[in-house]
Amino acid sequence: MPRIEAKDAKGWGEPTKLDFSTLDLFLLDQIEIEVLGRLTGGFVTIGWTDYTNTPDMVKVAIAKMYVAWFYDRQYSENQGVANEYAAMLRVNAEMIITGLLDGTIEIPDVISNSGMPSFYPNDASSAMEPTPDDRSLGPAKFSMGKAF
Repeated sequence: MPRIEAKDAKGWGEPTKLDFSTLDLFLLDQIEIEVLGRLTGGFVTIGWTDYTNTPDMVKVAIAKMYVAWFYDRQYSENQGVANEYAAMLRVNAEMIITGLLDGTIEIPDVISNSGMPSFYPNDASSAMEPTPDDRSLGPAKFSMGKAF
């Protein structure tokens, strides 16, 4: 099932040039495979199977990428002239994908599997009081660069 609807593409398409009342499902399938394949490196995407369970920010990236490729395909007879609007949409979709992967853009209620290392002790454990079970909690016992 498609992860975007025609209204998502219609929002980015110029209505006087192209009709986005229906989606080209063959093109959309390829775009979704590409976008989700890139996001798989940072998220568990297996549950994003349709419009209702795909995060909104991912739908925006898919819609922009879809409209960019649709414009380029429709106006492909102008081989020497790149479609500036399609290029702008594609760059913006790429920025969204990159932002999602590097953590500068967050998807609410979705946990990233970006592989950020987790070390102990950390700032949170350093702010806690030591307990009988874990005496390593609390401020650092020593630090680098100090003479003893």
